[in-house]
Amino acid sequence: MKLHDRFILIYYGYILFIEGNDRSMLCSKILVAYDESELALKSLEKAIELAKLDPAIEIQVLHAVTLPIKPNIYGNAFQEIEESMLKYGKEVIKKAEALLSEIPNASQTFVVEGSAITTLLEHAKSENCDLIIMGSRGLSGFKEFLGSVSHYIVQHSPVPVLLVK
Repeated sequence: MKLHDRFILIYYGYILFIEGNDRSMLCSKILVAYDESELALKSLEKAIELAKLDPAIEIQVLHAVTLPIKPNIYGNAFQEIEESMLKYGKEVIKKAEALLSEIPNASQTFVVEGSAITTLLEHAKSENCDLIIMGSRGLSGFKEFLGSVSHYIVQHSPVPVLLVK
């Protein structure tokens, strides 16, 4: 394919080469990793900016709820903890839903039980997402010391990853 057969989009310093004549679809589905961090909010805002380029782009926002390993707790104590954490996750995702309601693009939000790494990679694959957008670090600075979620996602993702800082 010759250079003149490519469409070039320059977006905030990124150069994207789109092969062929179909310039309408840069990507069809963007997955945003979302928690309560400032970088998660910036990631969602970046996804919304990209989606505004094409109304056919769908945004999916995923919030992972990591539950503690089920200890030997008597009674309903663990179930109450689990329900409380999932309820809190749904409150967190409502902030994302409010922002998504301002654009005409299709969108979905998910609160998923599991580790951020596992849920993001599985969701990206099962939902055929074209791009993952996430913050360069999450809520916990200590996690960065142990091994960054974003670093792992970049290394193992089946699709491109855009890190926001």
